[in-house]
Amino acid sequence: MATSNPINMSHLERISSTCSRMSFSSVGSDILSTITTANCEMALLPLNLLIDLQGDYLTLEDDVLTSTNHKGGFNLLSDGTALIDGRQCKIVNYMQRKVTLRSHADYKDYRETLLAKPMLFITNARKRNCHSSSAKTFALIVNTRHPQIRTKVEAAMNNIISSVMGENYQLQFTFHNTVREYLERQNFQLTEDNLSFSYTFKLDVFVDFFFIFGLSKKNCDLHGKILNLYCTNSSRRERVKLFLSKMTTALIRLGSSWDHDRRPSAFSLDMIMEDPFPQEEPVNDVAPILPRNS
Repeated sequence: MATSNPINMSHLERISSTCSRMSFSSVGSDILSTITTANCEMALLPLNLLIDLQGDYLTLEDDVLTSTNHKGGFNLLSDGTALIDGRQCKIVNYMQRKVTLRSHADYKDYRETLLAKPMLFITNARKRNCHSSSAKTFALIVNTRHPQIRTKVEAAMNNIISSVMGENYQLQFTFHNTVREYLERQNFQLTEDNLSFSYTFKLDVFVDFFFIFGLSKKNCDLHGKILNLYCTNSSRRERVKLFLSKMTTALIRLGSSWDHDRRPSAFSLDMIMEDPFPQEEPVNDVAPILPRNS
């Protein structure tokens, strides 16, 4: 699946494993040692910290950010470029945020690929009421292993198929509101609107009035708990690094949940071989995402 170009949805390879992450304030050692990877719905952290901790999967050289995800890593959703700490950078090996699928096979491959690894988004935010501060670049990780996240994504993809009247439809997922609300509690304000992705299923039908008039276009606003992975001291950095390594390690799947129809079952049969998820512990979301003087 990994290429130096955006992924071609007509030739997606069938993936059988994968994972994701993002950055904010310090996480206590007790939380990282008790919460499993699958029990983290979303994570937020500075992009440069993520690159430092996940150098096997992300590298930034000469204004080029490269994602390596042959064996693990992330599905980096992007338009091909990103503003990273004020620099316009090219992204190599990414999934396009907006794609058009023209067959049932394309849909199947897109869905399997999308859920095979953690999703990674890059965005920028600026401190509120501080005009002199420059925007900071953050990474948002959406953990597709978490049952809540996975169920919400699968349910939205299933529901639009059964609810639209025509053959063509469009579905957009957005994390903008949940991240915006979290950052506001950190006294930050998003400066970009790029925490979303969408796909359009479009067959070669002569006329589809439902699609033309927007009746087959749906939006899914995804919310979830955000884990702040910002850390500074060496002990916590090692814990966060281990935490992320578990998240991005390739998984072994039991098989494919797909038949040859565009309509999958209501629940995916791609069960991941993992221990049962423990009870979630509360995570403080008001600790600073960056040093106070940033």
